[in-house]
Amino acid sequence: MRLNRRWIGIGIVIVLLIGIPTIAYLLAFNGPSESNGADEELQTAIVRQGDLVLFASGSGSLVPGREVDLRFGASGPVAELNVQVGDVVEAGDVLAVAGDREQLEAAVASDELALLEAQEALDAIFEGADLTAAEALLDLGKAKDALEDAQRTWQNQQEGYRASSTTIKAAEAEVTVAKAKMNKEEGELGGLSHLPSDDPQRAQAYKDFAAAQQRYWSALANLNWYTGHPTETQQNLLDGELALAEAQLAEAQAAQDLVIDGPDPTEIRMAELKVAKAEAELAVSLRNLEESVIVAPFGGTILEVTADVGDTVSGPFIKLADLSLPHLEVFLDETDADKFAIGYEAEIIFDALPDAIFTGRVIQVDPSLNTQGGVSTVQGLIQLDMGATDGLLIGMNAAVDVVGGRAEGVPLVPIEALRELGPGEFAVFVLRDGEPRLTPVEVGLMDFTFAEIISGLEVGETITTGIVATG
Repeated sequence: MRLNRRWIGIGIVIVLLIGIPTIAYLLAFNGPSESNGADEELQTAIVRQGDLVLFASGSGSLVPGREVDLRFGASGPVAELNVQVGDVVEAGDVLAVAGDREQLEAAVASDELALLEAQEALDAIFEGADLTAAEALLDLGKAKDALEDAQRTWQNQQEGYRASSTTIKAAEAEVTVAKAKMNKEEGELGGLSHLPSDDPQRAQAYKDFAAAQQRYWSALANLNWYTGHPTETQQNLLDGELALAEAQLAEAQAAQDLVIDGPDPTEIRMAELKVAKAEAELAVSLRNLEESVIVAPFGGTILEVTADVGDTVSGPFIKLADLSLPHLEVFLDETDADKFAIGYEAEIIFDALPDAIFTGRVIQVDPSLNTQGGVSTVQGLIQLDMGATDGLLIGMNAAVDVVGGRAEGVPLVPIEALRELGPGEFAVFVLRDGEPRLTPVEVGLMDFTFAEIISGLEVGETITTGIVATG
């Protein structure tokens, strides 16, 4: 039969690891005994089939499966109290009612109105966005036209820009003609100076001269305006009107830029914040109104009532607990942390009921150690199994054994038979043909007395546990 290479490797490791104590053990078994003249006897044991259960022992006390402290949403007087200590209630039962519900209802109505107004203001921003954009565009067009008019007026009032050369020549011609006409009429008037001033012919000549003179001065004024420049006051007015038109255009452009892509983001954000604030305030007032009536969140037993009708309360005053599935709050030594995990079975004996064994299962393991008085413990919760929980009272103390491991109907050997070859690696000496043979084994659960053998041994085989002196 070929020897498996894996077992060859393990054999080499065994030779390297068993060391001097094991070699001495073999020599003592096979060689003559000369140890102070005393006889030595090889201790043996039989691999037997049995059960191995690992326990982690601790203590605990009974606590409710669920417990809650109940209060009104806001401070106020107790108007109605429907329970007392010891009462059993169902989920949804009304336990107490506050006495200021009218004020709370008014607060809800006020906050609802504030929210409606805030929402309408926000909606109005979007609803008027198109009209605002159109008005801004129209204002921008008007501002551009006004600026063009101001620029044109300013330019036309400057020297050299008041008239074309043709207009100026025509004005000069008009002055020449008007002056000639005026001189002519003046001469004719002078020829009639011998006539009385009330003479009709002289009066007509004076009238014609005045008309010719007026025409001349008008023609001269036109020519001077065409060829002249504004006065300082006129120029200041022109500059001011141009600057005003430019500023109005800039303002219209800025207003149009704000609305070209829709409503002003800042305005929207402010309106949204007002809506959010109103919603939050309404939520608070609704919660206060709802919590002005205390309703049992689950079925259970009233453990505590600390107020009477008419009292003003500001905190919890009713304690409700579900006693149908009590839990055990347990504490174990930190060295047993590896035997305490969610799902592990547990056996419980209450101090007050020493003849009854209750069972349960670990449902919670705290992630940190509980340290009191310099002693560190592992803390968690065990839920008792459904069944005989009558007679149990909250606060009862108990001893607890948590099953950290269980092996049933498996090969078992005494701990003394194991020879540790390395971390997690073991072997035993098996008597075969009267000779001890070192045999690697796979070990499962171990306590202080026995070890579970997963592979490497069969039930009924004889193993050695050591050598003792008999003489």
